[in-house]
Amino acid sequence: MFRTLLKTFIPGLVAASLSVNALADDTVAKIQQKLNQVIPTAPSADITKSQVEGLYQVVLGPNVIYITADAKYLFNGNLIDLDSRENLTEIAKDQARVKVLAEIDPQSMVTFKAKGEEKRTITVFTDIDCPFCKRFHNEVKALNENGITVRYLAFPRSGPNTPSYHKMVSVWCDKDPVKAMDDAKNGMEANNQRCENPVQMHMMYAQQFGITGTPTMIVDDGSMIPGYVEAKELIPALLAP
Repeated sequence: MFRTLLKTFIPGLVAASLSVNALADDTVAKIQQKLNQVIPTAPSADITKSQVEGLYQVVLGPNVIYITADAKYLFNGNLIDLDSRENLTEIAKDQARVKVLAEIDPQSMVTFKAKGEEKRTITVFTDIDCPFCKRFHNEVKALNENGITVRYLAFPRSGPNTPSYHKMVSVWCDKDPVKAMDDAKNGMEANNQRCENPVQMHMMYAQQFGITGTPTMIVDDGSMIPGYVEAKELIPALLAP
């Protein structure tokens, strides 16, 4: 049951490559040992004391769970500070997403750069054949003009070796991926180009982030925005002081 819970809650856990925050603490070693017993091929986790006595925060990629000091019980949910009304779990997840995003080579993304001063960056998992992705793409120019850079990662929801997958490969293999992305979003036929490409790697990261739909945006502060949001709402939200 414990094995099933971890595999369900932590997508792409086995494929993830993570670092351990090794505290001089036997409890941390005990928790890591338990994780290794449950999933022998699991990576090392970032394990730290939480704000609750006897409860440890465990960060695995962009995911956050809690395990008791005796490594006997796992808690999957939000930890709320009732005094400050802060969602401590979401704060930890935002920080974890920033770290995982930093692992992804920016050169593997199709980037629409901000005009003038770059004020914010959003990384968007997109699908060529997703209607709401096309609607979002039609507003990328407005985002760019307001100082917001848009970086695309590939997430063909139909899976590998499907028409959507091959369209995305063709975009990433084009000599001008930005123009190819524009053309694909506007319904032009793909050139069926093939090359060594990052599409499957991007799909692996989508799994790690627990993404199931497109577009899904990750802001440069690590916050996640699932689904399409109109530029007239998104721009002021991103640029709010």
